[in-house]
Amino acid sequence: MRRKEKEIKDPEVIQKIFKEADICRIALSDGEKPYLVPMNFAYHNNTLYLHSATEGRKIDILSKNNQVCFQLDIKTELVTSGIPCNWGMKYLSVVGFGKAHIIDKPVEKREGLDIIMHKYSSEESFSYIDEAISKVIVIRVEIDEATGKKSGY
Repeated sequence: MRRKEKEIKDPEVIQKIFKEADICRIALSDGEKPYLVPMNFAYHNNTLYLHSATEGRKIDILSKNNQVCFQLDIKTELVTSGIPCNWGMKYLSVVGFGKAHIIDKPVEKREGLDIIMHKYSSEESFSYIDEAISKVIVIRVEIDEATGKKSGY
């Protein structure tokens, strides 16, 4: 990281960002074209779980190249100034890399969906209709590395 003073070195702060972020953006490589998509997600045991339809551009790309880059942020706030070039943002963020694996077995999908649902819901258990389960997949991203960065905090 170029700006070492902005690096987040405390693993607990990085974990907090994973837990508090609402959206995970994943970047994929489609030949020479990058593809970026925001997704609902959950983080558990150094792994990201993403909910997806069973087909589409993201799935097509992952079937050829499962390397992903991901980004999350929390506590974003615009910082203004009387001088336009002094404007900026406050934020806490994580950028990382990993390998994506498509989970299509119903039992494993349910487990992944439970992890995702638990993040966004106060419910303790969930039931899924078999037809709905057949229309989705869960993408499991095994994290290889993640770096935290902060500005204004």
